[in-house]
Amino acid sequence: MKHYNIPIFLPELACPFRCIYCNQYSITGTQHIIEKEEVKSIIEHYLTTFSQQDRFVEVAFFGGNFTGLPEQMQDDYLKVVQPYLEKGLIQGIRCSTRPDYINIKSTKTLKKYGMQHIELGAQSTDNDVLRQCGRGHNFRDIVEASEIIKSENISLGLQMMIGLPYDTPEKDFQTATDIINLGAEETRIYPCIVVKNTELEKMYRSGKYHPLNIEQAVEQSTTLYNHFTENNVKVLRIGLHTSEELNSDAFISGPYHPNFAEMVLSRVWGRRFEKIKESSYGITISTPSSQLNHAIGWKAENKTELKKRFHNVNFKTDDNTDNFKIEFTQKNDKDVKSVIIVDSRMPEKAFEKLKTLFTIIRLKPSNIGYESISSHPDIFFFVKNSKTLIYAPNIPKGWLKQLKKYNITLIEGINPVGKKYPDTIHYNAVSIGITLIHNTQYTDTSIASLYKNHIHVNQGYTRCNLLALNENNFITSDRGIQKVLEDLNCKVLYIDPQQILLAGHNHGFFPGCCGLFENILLVCGSTRQLKEKSELDNFLTVNKIKLVELYDGPLTDVGSILVILPSKISE
Repeated sequence: MKHYNIPIFLPELACPFRCIYCNQYSITGTQHIIEKEEVKSIIEHYLTTFSQQDRFVEVAFFGGNFTGLPEQMQDDYLKVVQPYLEKGLIQGIRCSTRPDYINIKSTKTLKKYGMQHIELGAQSTDNDVLRQCGRGHNFRDIVEASEIIKSENISLGLQMMIGLPYDTPEKDFQTATDIINLGAEETRIYPCIVVKNTELEKMYRSGKYHPLNIEQAVEQSTTLYNHFTENNVKVLRIGLHTSEELNSDAFISGPYHPNFAEMVLSRVWGRRFEKIKESSYGITISTPSSQLNHAIGWKAENKTELKKRFHNVNFKTDDNTDNFKIEFTQKNDKDVKSVIIVDSRMPEKAFEKLKTLFTIIRLKPSNIGYESISSHPDIFFFVKNSKTLIYAPNIPKGWLKQLKKYNITLIEGINPVGKKYPDTIHYNAVSIGITLIHNTQYTDTSIASLYKNHIHVNQGYTRCNLLALNENNFITSDRGIQKVLEDLNCKVLYIDPQQILLAGHNHGFFPGCCGLFENILLVCGSTRQLKEKSELDNFLTVNKIKLVELYDGPLTDVGSILVILPSKISE
């Protein structure tokens, strides 16, 4: 559904204060007071320009202190809109106003007229900043106004301004946090600029105020944008509207740019890409078509930075993803993807997503071991350094034939996988750097001999129960493993295995749902219902790991997702 606004600008009407940064005519180029008949004409004109039938249209009273207008003037404006609401040509009304001009009575009246969104010009929640800027209200006014608006089930918007006099980045971040905590559904981020004929211009010219530069404003706005979106607050706008006045002589100094929003959204994507570890591979990034330009970056800055870390960088659109997908390709072989070994019984939706990212080897159930794990990769294979694969000597010949298509170092192990425990655990070990973690009593000697350091744990199915993010940070579903590693001063996140499905068993194990590729954690299922969800997200963020859920379904132990990085496909 397409959303449209019909903007009605009411410059400086009913605003009892002149903030030190404000000269609204210089900002908007508007002084004319709109008559009610003009409101009707504006609505009629805009309705003729909306081509999409599946749409949501709001009349938006912007620019002034709407609820500070005389009640009769408010009523006159709102009554003009009523016939269009009744006919279904318009679906709602929104307005902007001041926090200290909200009360229960007026809010109930607005609700009766069809007001669905009220945006408050909070600008800051720091009382000292508000006082120094001459706002005429304090944080308590913002809190009380927000509570009144929400009590009438009207959507709350809180606008903020960065770089105000006496402000700091820390105070700006606190303002954003307060906006989130107050229950705002929407926000706007405006950088403070110096315009002519304001008190701020005098401060600037006397050296008492130094505005943010473009780079500082973009960096701060990016941090705030991410903070808002991570907390489900929609950012309606970043940066000031352009006007002829600002583009001529009204603008004095500060972070004003007609493409400010594009710069910020470019930086948002740039920060996401910083988490992708450098490699010798090329990279193809798929994004929704609406985000492609932002992903490539303002003046292609993100693509330029990625080219410093990858030999080849390509972008393409994929409207089936909400965020982005990455594919890695080896130098001089654009068609090669990394290889992933998975159980063929993996949920089909998860397999379909993996297929878009990697070359897949699907293991069909064998007659080796318990039926439930007879095609689990971590029962039959051990991966060292991403390119060396140690395999049980009795794996099906078809599996080995598939692996030989790729330029992977294959080493045949000593012990065959048997029918029952402990003969099913010889290869189910975890390595990180020069360290091997396993029940060392049963580790295949072809694996044990490769490692200088051995950490013994009682859990034989170690890989099923342990995911190594790096040498000091681990995720496990086994309390014994957790204790051993924590005694070695490692940080360990425990995920209760009772939440994991494994056919034929009461439960599986969380690491058995997972595979780690570069800095991407692939998970077979949705982590949304995990009772440790917040701890998991924080743990991954601290370790700069991006979570990719392969399908929106129950977490399923598939015997791990083993990732191998071949250099090329054999002819």
